[in-house]
Amino acid sequence: MPKLRDSLNDMSIRPITASDWPAIMAIQAQCYIELTPESLAVMQSKWQASPTTCLVVEQAENIVAYALVHPWPQGDAPSLDTPITLIKSHSWYLHDMAISPAAQGMGLGKQLLEYVINQATQLSKHGIGLVAVQGAKGYWQAQGFLPATPSSTLKAALKTYPADACYLYLTLD
Repeated sequence: MPKLRDSLNDMSIRPITASDWPAIMAIQAQCYIELTPESLAVMQSKWQASPTTCLVVEQAENIVAYALVHPWPQGDAPSLDTPITLIKSHSWYLHDMAISPAAQGMGLGKQLLEYVINQATQLSKHGIGLVAVQGAKGYWQAQGFLPATPSSTLKAALKTYPADACYLYLTLD
């Protein structure tokens, strides 16, 4: 991959297309070292369930980050490495957001999250849930996400994640 510019200029956020998946899978493999990466079929199930909310960040024709976001009930999370189908919900679930190591430290995470939050707000979503892994709980709490008491369904789903996994929710309304 060519050297990336050290700014957010010339970057665009857009919906994922079929040709983006090799780059997305490479970023996933680089970023998730404490858990087994999800399969292509599982990752694509999120995109197929909600293609307009699954996004990439592109710079100089290179994919440098992605976010898989889809409708999901507040207070719940899908089990890891399990395909999903489209469901109706007033909340979204940020299943995965990863920044290529070559693009980290440039503020892409905050920019991509802001984009997702703006999209959710425009569509009158109540909030966004996620499961923080690999020590990211503090990062997400700094972005306004708060821990929620897990339901029995959520407790079962969290067993498929690493031991430090924590469900968090950002209320938008």
